[in-house]
Amino acid sequence: MSSAAQDLAAALQRQAVRKVAAAPAARGADWRMATVTAVDPAGTVTADGIVCRRLETYTAPAVGDLIIISQSGAGSWIALGRTASAAAALGVPVHVYKPSATDRTSTTTMAADPHLSLPLNTGVWLVEAHLLVGSGAGLMVTQWAVPSGATGLKGVHGPASTVAGDSAPQSAADSILGRFGAHGFATSVTYGRRNAVANLSYAIETGTVTVTTAGTCAITWAQSASSTTATRMGVGSWMRATRIG
Repeated sequence: MSSAAQDLAAALQRQAVRKVAAAPAARGADWRMATVTAVDPAGTVTADGIVCRRLETYTAPAVGDLIIISQSGAGSWIALGRTASAAAALGVPVHVYKPSATDRTSTTTMAADPHLSLPLNTGVWLVEAHLLVGSGAGLMVTQWAVPSGATGLKGVHGPASTVAGDSAPQSAADSILGRFGAHGFATSVTYGRRNAVANLSYAIETGTVTVTTAGTCAITWAQSASSTTATRMGVGSWMRATRIG
């Protein structure tokens, strides 16, 4: 074969390789779906008989996960993560926050906060609420509204209901009594106050919620005693839910 013919053959071969490399239908897919059959604490999973190294973002692997796996040119396999389903992703938190304060006066009727609620699918959820609360003599009382049939407890941490911080240092929410109980979701929790509605105290409510029927988890609240002086859920209060099971 002449040199020119050899050059032409080589060029055609290179072009064919490039065409195959650019066409998944020709070269075969670089990834595939597989079902996890075993989880190794060392950072690998076995899926459809293939041992794959997990990416750091593939958290809480479980047998039965439908995942995406991919193979390198050297033959090694990686597990990229789960495929999406109707359920929320494991380990990925969802947040809401209050872009403005909400004031309520002359009411002891519990109602969901207009900003602090999140949808929960079936599963086990870690729910956290960080509340900036203020009031006059009416104080603030909170409860959780959870999906029907949901089980679990909430823990609360904040100023005790007996705190009336009309003078220093209690007016600065310093050297005050606190409450640190664990309660049912529907249990009323009353928080004390500082010396003005605009001077807020900090309360934390958190719990693990096991959901069997999808629904909404919301912070509901009202005045503990009806008062024409407002009770306030302050701007910047926030809530987070993370599915953990």
